[in-house]
Amino acid sequence: MVALTGCLGPMHDGRRAMVRGDFEAAARAFGSATRERPDDAEAWLALGRAEMAAERYERAREALSTCARLRPRAALPRVLIGHAWELQRRYDEAFVAYRQAVEAAPRSAWAHRVLGTRLLRWGRAELALGSLARSIELDPAHAETWNGLALARNAAGDVAGAEEAFRRGIARHPRHAGMRLGLAALYVNSGRFEAALAIYDDVVRAQPSFAPAHVGRGILLHELGREDQAEAAFAEAVRVARRPERFQRRLDAYRALRREGRD
Repeated sequence: MVALTGCLGPMHDGRRAMVRGDFEAAARAFGSATRERPDDAEAWLALGRAEMAAERYERAREALSTCARLRPRAALPRVLIGHAWELQRRYDEAFVAYRQAVEAAPRSAWAHRVLGTRLLRWGRAELALGSLARSIELDPAHAETWNGLALARNAAGDVAGAEEAFRRGIARHPRHAGMRLGLAALYVNSGRFEAALAIYDDVVRAQPSFAPAHVGRGILLHELGREDQAEAAFAEAVRVARRPERFQRRLDAYRALRREGRD
């Protein structure tokens, strides 16, 4: 019987090395694959990923750039080049790479989403809006893009547009806690405490063990002058939390505040 070990080729060896976390071995194996088949874009992509995992970002970009030349309409290698720049905190270069990904694959909702979410993260909300809106056009079912679009609109000062994006996203993804709490925060900032409380009520009904939501309810109930219910909400956070210590401190502080108010 012929032994199979080593007979499946360097791509197989590289993938196995990646799985076990041996990125040096993976890079050597994928490097061998690129020398055997220099026009194999998949091999260059795998090499780029291995080099990035090994924190050799310049080598990663070289391999990914070769993959990009072999795949002129692909977003993935260009996005990964952006990741490699970002890991070195070279955000201007990362922006260029993400923009090139969009230019290479203009109908990739993912590429637009990556560009938009990065711009939002970098505090450039107004620039993020176009990319996030285009991503929604291409893939209206993606929850995090709706969330990102709402956050970007809010950061850009378009509160009504942010509310609309949150509502449309929630209509598609009614159990998405992040969008619900984002809409609640928007209501709080505009003084609509009852509307925010209604959202928190829905969240705790759907996720009764989500302690921060009980805290949010408590804060809103206090703002509405319903102190007994507020204290009960803080106590419920303590009861359901996996690590109740910090929630207990908040409850103790609230009880002390109420005692001071009665003195």
